[in-house]
Amino acid sequence: MKKLVEIDSKKFYEINELVVRTTPMRTHYHSKNILERWVWQRKKKIIINLLDNLSYNSIIDVGCADGGLFELVKENCDYTGVDISPTQIAYFKRILKENKITNKAELIKADARKMPFKNRKFDVALACDVLEHLLDPIKSMREIKRVVKNGGYVIFSIPNESLFQLVRLLTGRFPLRSPDHLYSITVEDIKQHFPKIIKQFGIPLNLSPNLNLINILLVKNEHRR
Repeated sequence: MKKLVEIDSKKFYEINELVVRTTPMRTHYHSKNILERWVWQRKKKIIINLLDNLSYNSIIDVGCADGGLFELVKENCDYTGVDISPTQIAYFKRILKENKITNKAELIKADARKMPFKNRKFDVALACDVLEHLLDPIKSMREIKRVVKNGGYVIFSIPNESLFQLVRLLTGRFPLRSPDHLYSITVEDIKQHFPKIIKQFGIPLNLSPNLNLINILLVKNEHRR
């Protein structure tokens, strides 16, 4: 795990809110950039296929943003979305209201480093495109492990930072490092906390993790006795 930038909490919140207001998460799925749109839609298809093959009654979406993955969750489960940004939570609530979505959804403003839930509460957790944005990814992974049941599952999606910066260079997007990417996270970083990987996918091609633009992992949560 490589830290990309030194940043304090105040600056973190400022950058986070700036990015939220200028490029809401849902805009990536409908980007005018063909490559960006394809990557995000492809990622979505992989995640929904993983969820469709899991049995679960409760799910937590860590870093839920404006709810881009909410529609992938089955209707009869208890959904909890967590995000540190009040703007993201407000966007998410507005989208639910505008679309008259009545699924059981609880949206909470909370820090992924210390979430307000009891141990082993959820069957499944989503942590997609979130770890690289956090002040302390290690503490956040420990929290995810804590709130997911023993034998439950976590779906991670992480960008390959080196390739991401190359793509930004080739497409003329500057700065090369997305300002809200604080860490470069690897598959090995996740394996240190969730060693039991059930499935692993890469985008655009399912190659070595170092050659994938995005790595998506389905891991089984196991608590030490």
